[in-house]
Amino acid sequence: MKVKNCVMTKKFLFFLYFLIPCITGAQNTTIKGKAPDYAGKTISFYTYTEPVVHQKQELAATKVASDGSFALSFALKQTHEIYTDLEKFTGTLVAEPGNNYFVTLPPFSPKSIAESKSPYFEPTLYWLGLPKGNQNDLNFLIRSFVTDYNNEIVRNTSAIYRNFSKETANEIIDRLENKYATQKNEYFTGQRKYYYAELGNTVNPGKADPVIEKYFKKEPVKLNHPAYQKTFQLIFSDYLRQQSMDYRKRNISALINSGNYEGLVSYFEKLGYHKDVAELVILKGLYDGYYTGGFNKEKILKAIDQSQNSVSADLKPIVIMVRNRLTKLAVKGKAPSIKLNNLKNETITLEKYRGKYVYLNFFRNNSKESKAELDSLVTIEKKFRQVLSVVSISIDDNFEASAKLWKEKGYVWDLLDGSKKKLLIENYNAEIVPVFYLLDSAGNLVLSPAPPPSHEFEPLFLKLFRDYRFKK
Repeated sequence: MKVKNCVMTKKFLFFLYFLIPCITGAQNTTIKGKAPDYAGKTISFYTYTEPVVHQKQELAATKVASDGSFALSFALKQTHEIYTDLEKFTGTLVAEPGNNYFVTLPPFSPKSIAESKSPYFEPTLYWLGLPKGNQNDLNFLIRSFVTDYNNEIVRNTSAIYRNFSKETANEIIDRLENKYATQKNEYFTGQRKYYYAELGNTVNPGKADPVIEKYFKKEPVKLNHPAYQKTFQLIFSDYLRQQSMDYRKRNISALINSGNYEGLVSYFEKLGYHKDVAELVILKGLYDGYYTGGFNKEKILKAIDQSQNSVSADLKPIVIMVRNRLTKLAVKGKAPSIKLNNLKNETITLEKYRGKYVYLNFFRNNSKESKAELDSLVTIEKKFRQVLSVVSISIDDNFEASAKLWKEKGYVWDLLDGSKKKLLIENYNAEIVPVFYLLDSAGNLVLSPAPPPSHEFEPLFLKLFRDYRFKK
């Protein structure tokens, strides 16, 4: 980006951890504003609570009134940087527990069709406007520091990025600390600290050890702090795999490929890591290593399962998120649940299709590729309807447009309304469409993702179905 007598399930604990307002010590924070050009639109605020999965945690949402006014509130236990997606912009604000904010949104500027479809488009970060009267607000302090820091980087670009001058980096830090060191706010202190850590990493290319030693090994983890999250991700992304490539650290591969989580923790503690930091590094490494390869995936899951018995309370929600993310779309795993309305405004779940295969697809009306694939589905649906249910989910904001398309085209399979269902889109990795999945008669994923109808889906499905009938 440019500038979540009583025996509870783990999922319920995760829900409690992130969403229940009455968490001990939490206070309500209120966001208000007036933005006439957003009238009728829904805006939501979210944050990130950890640097491993880095999954959005929605805080609150509201519909902007016809006069442009809006107000929402949510419970915070700690200071968080919060965000709101506003088409071409991502609005941001540092919110403190118990505070009330009157904010100004940027002028509404919708993304173009090309921007909406592009996986590379990133909205511009926009500091939400605040009344100028309260210059003591933490936001003004942070914005001042970020501006000064960026100016220092621009003035010293060559020394930093070409010469990797540690002396220049130290001079920048000294100048900034001379200006801001008297500011003792804990959140602001962390902001400076991890900006400096990122700078230190830049002038030590390929040598993260000095930065790890100074800023991470024995320091308390700051899960919710965006500067900590960013620098942690920068330094520890795919860290276990990279470290295991050093023959002197080959024990890492052996420990992972045997699912020995406790052995991994012990290994890093012997290197001087505080236990919480070691576990955070390991969880990040296992999560990344599952996708980048080189390790046994079943043993990674075994290690993650083992971690649930030993990690601190602060890290347990991360373990649950990692486990859910790695298994939610795995072949043979259960497909994420859906509960959506159809064209008759009936509530539909996957249970409706039990007993048949399900060819599930996500689309947008403004996507030519989506529309072409919908046309290709006509033959598939007609030929296999006795054994295969075709189900299309529209994730456009305007479901009426999809309903109109169904009427014009005469499509006969189910159309479901997935508009504004952020969690559904995340669960099915459907940010970029069209995307397809094949489920078996029990609701388990068979092809994840599945090929679209125009790319050899039919012969592949026929083979799978014949193999199924043969085994049966």
